[in-house]
Amino acid sequence: MEAKQQNLTESVASVAKVMRKKTRYFETYISRVLKNVASENGITSNAKQQLNSAICILARILSSVMTKLTVSSKKKTLSVKEVKNASILYITGTLLENAVKHAEESVVKFSQGETKHSSRQDKAGILFPPSITEKFLRDFGLSKVMVTKTAPIYFAAILEYLTTVILENASVLARENTRVRITIRDLEIAVRSDPDMNKLWEKCGISFIGGGVIPQIHDSLLAKKPRRKRKVKDTATATKKGHRFRPGTVSLREIKKYQKASNCLTFAKFPFERLVRSVISEQQEGMKISKDVFIVLQYYIEQFIVDFLRDAGSAAIHSGRVKLMPSDIQFISNLRHYPQLDATPFKKEKKVETEDQQEGQKLELETV
Repeated sequence: MEAKQQNLTESVASVAKVMRKKTRYFETYISRVLKNVASENGITSNAKQQLNSAICILARILSSVMTKLTVSSKKKTLSVKEVKNASILYITGTLLENAVKHAEESVVKFSQGETKHSSRQDKAGILFPPSITEKFLRDFGLSKVMVTKTAPIYFAAILEYLTTVILENASVLARENTRVRITIRDLEIAVRSDPDMNKLWEKCGISFIGGGVIPQIHDSLLAKKPRRKRKVKDTATATKKGHRFRPGTVSLREIKKYQKASNCLTFAKFPFERLVRSVISEQQEGMKISKDVFIVLQYYIEQFIVDFLRDAGSAAIHSGRVKLMPSDIQFISNLRHYPQLDATPFKKEKKVETEDQQEGQKLELETV
């Protein structure tokens, strides 16, 4: 019996090791920050997960810069100075000033706190735990650089302030759209509408999946042309015509409709999946692909196409045209250094085909 019980305990222990929960980093603390900012609002699980991932990416980038600054200054210990300098390199404007101010206040509170048996974030008066930011600063045990007591607190306060600003702007947008829960669309517009936050996101290369785009239509497309005076015809001969929209009215309506849409895909799911599988099989046979890969890849490709066509459309409008031409696409591909999108190889193939046809015709004439 004792041997059986021992085997059972060993099996339970092994299962417990396998079934360990993954660390969610800042995910649980995002809800707490939202309660402080807007207690009436909630947040969807998708929006919370993506915001958590964005903060983790930002923390990794900034922490790597901090370690580089420490090593370049020939120091063995990472201090508040390196955290502040790394923040200055990436964050700009009033966002930087307020973030630094909030971080300095939290460090002062932590150093003055005399309460025992309380966590570091409680002493500093913040919600984000310094224990998580310390892991990023130590590169999860891979870095040999030592860290001071106040550096993780300073770093956690900066990340918390950035999260507070995003959630504050997103909650306002949710209330304007008569919604209680913050969606990924609200987070996207909250980041893109703030110039300083948008610069930070672009520097770090962070973007939300399914966030959509900021509604924007060029002024030249919105400008209405003067109407021509209609000739009055006799009532006897005149026939009633059906209602007809002015040129561009329906197009503008569709543009506004699609710009409001978010967290949805345009391409058909199964043909896209088939194409991806065929491309991957050409590179490496027998490779298995998870279902989530197709969704993420489709979101990324569709967002890339939208950004690319937006720039190409701006180039067409700049040249005094409304219609998009291959020359506009080639122009943007050259600006972005995309040689694979060059249209010249297709033109060459057409020329080769015509030359082959001409040679075939000559041979036919010679045989005749």
